[in-house]
Amino acid sequence: MKRDKAGISLIEGVFVLLLLAILAAAVLPRFQMGAVRQQTAKTLARQIAADLRYTRQLALTNAADNPDGYELVMNGSGSYTGYTIRNRQNGQTLQTSSIATEIQCTGGRTFSYSPLGSLTGDTALHVAAGNRQYAVTIFPTTGSVLCREIE
Repeated sequence: MKRDKAGISLIEGVFVLLLLAILAAAVLPRFQMGAVRQQTAKTLARQIAADLRYTRQLALTNAADNPDGYELVMNGSGSYTGYTIRNRQNGQTLQTSSIATEIQCTGGRTFSYSPLGSLTGDTALHVAAGNRQYAVTIFPTTGSVLCREIE
């Protein structure tokens, strides 16, 4: 008697599912890491903007005691590796932050705020990871900081 094979056996089905699981385990982390890097770039751009605002606030708040103001200085060359907030009068470091290696941060190096809150020095930074880019822009006259995604 001849037997028709209309379907697949249990062993064949399990083997196919095992192959699909192995492929998914290899590919899925790559997709997730790209999203994580993009979110990290957004978070870093917002953190730098907040720290620039903090630096300006320090300059305004301590204007009577510190006529030189405060500054945020980017560390490293090429893509920055971190930044420091310093008192310009005595050189004291108030805060240090690092930047993850998978994030590219370029642009201005020194952002100095006078006691009146106006900016002297550089006016822009670019933060990127994956296919997302962010611009952090400082308006010199007012010292206001804008963080936005570049399309």
